[in-house]
This record gives sequence, C-alpha cells and structure tokens, in this order.
Amino acid sequence: MSYANLRRSRKDDRSGSGQNQNLGPEYAKWKKYADSLGFKPICALACFGEYDFLVVGEYPNEAAALKGAGYATALGEVQVQTLPACQMEDFFKLMGELPK
Repeated sequence: MSYANLRRSRKDDRSGSGQNQNLGPEYAKWKKYADSLGFKPICALACFGEYDFLVVGEYPNEAAALKGAGYATALGEVQVQTLPACQMEDFFKLMGELPK
C-alpha cells in the first residue's frame, strides 16, 4: 500500500525555516529505519507552503507505515500527517464502481 507523509518542521513560527538546515541527519536516521521496515520510496520532495516535505512510498503493511510515521515524529524534528494513497487510475476505477 502506498502512503503519503506530509511533514512540517517543528518550528515555533513560520520564519524559523533556518531549522531546516539541520534536518539532513535526522532524515537519514528516519530513512534507515523506514528501509528496515520494507519502505520503498516513490518520491521525496521539499515543498513551499504549509508543509516542508512530502514523502511518498510503499510500506508492506499498515503496521510498518505506523512505525515509520511514529519514528519520524519521535525524532522530534517534524510533525507528520500520513495519508493512504493510490494511483489516479485506481482511484477513478474505484469511484466508477460506486452506485448511481
């Protein structure tokens, strides 16, 4: 199953983006752990706006996804919102099966 993680740096105000300069080592710790859970990254992007990062990838099961998101939060540098995700074609197919 694919999951999208929206991540926001833990900063007290919007001008605190300087804290993002030190996130590389924390991301590496998270990535190593996520990989050990069977995480297969699809993409990881830095964003401008409400969220600072978007990580999309596949975990083998929900328990692994919860552990990955939990560890990212436990590192204390980011707030995480995790959403199940699917390919657009699959979404349209499923929505086409709804009763009319």
